Amino acid sequence: MTGPDEGFSPPQTVVEWQASLLRSIRTLAAEHTRVSAAGWENFEAVDGDARSAWETHLDALEAQRQEIEQVALTAGLDATTIADASELGHRSARPTVPAEQRHNPVRDNVAQDFYIDMMTLDLWHLERMASLAAARADRIATGRWSFGINPLTDAQFAQNMGLRHQRITALAHAAEITATEAETLWGPSAEDARRAHAVYVETHDELNLATEWNFYAAASPDLAIPPYLPPAPAAATSAADGAPVPPTPQQMIDAASASLRARFVDAAVDPAAITAAVDAALPDGSDGPSWIGEPDQFIDAPEPPRSVEYGTDF
Repeated sequence: MTGPDEGFSPPQTVVEWQASLLRSIRTLAAEHTRVSAAGWENFEAVDGDARSAWETHLDALEAQRQEIEQVALTAGLDATTIADASELGHRSARPTVPAEQRHNPVRDNVAQDFYIDMMTLDLWHLERMASLAAARADRIATGRWSFGINPLTDAQFAQNMGLRHQRITALAHAAEITATEAETLWGPSAEDARRAHAVYVETHDELNLATEWNFYAAASPDLAIPPYLPPAPAAATSAADGAPVPPTPQQMIDAASASLRARFVDAAVDPAAITAAVDAALPDGSDGPSWIGEPDQFIDAPEPPRSVEYGTDF
């Protein structure tokens, strides 16, 4: 006979359950993207009809992801957070960009591992915003900008950068990012990622640059502190405890400006360098940047917690 507790997993806190739901959404989105990109030709089918089996499998993945998304909504997660998890999954299954590779930290703790995933997603967007701001400022300074300047839009863009910075900081604290890991994520060791953004924005014509800048300047419904994070001190947003924090938005813009100048020098020394860099950063068939990471194993929807722990985690 087995004991009453055998075969049961330990109780989850609400935060852990929410993180599990988001990881499941990410996994299913990644698997859907991977299977879809692989095509039906080599898909294994029991009855020999590979295409029908492939389409049925894709439909099942989509249906399960949508089901878990509904569960996540009822679990108190907002739609923006759920959409971010899905997008992260889709991008993680696409071909990676060599120049943007980061050796992201890995955690045995499921919740912390997810915090790192979400942090790198926000970090990528913040770096893109910094590059757009740097490129736009350069074109304004050199008379290559004809769309004018709207102080209200500029202020909203700056506010959105500040919001992402707060969220990255909170996620970094919750994931307990070390100084060594911070060096790779946003320090000097992340220069390849900044160069990749520089390559991307310097190929934009004025209209495309303005369009993307305005996209990031739109009012954002996102929260400064993700609702799925545990409360302070684990998700503290200050550096009072000595934990590493990402550079400020202005520091990131300054770093992006330096990367743009470095790209300009590279291209001036070797005109073919810019073409090679663009080919490397935006491979055929890519509609944007990608994140590092292999799709996780296909998993079932996590069950709700059997008990709720009241205290610092709730």
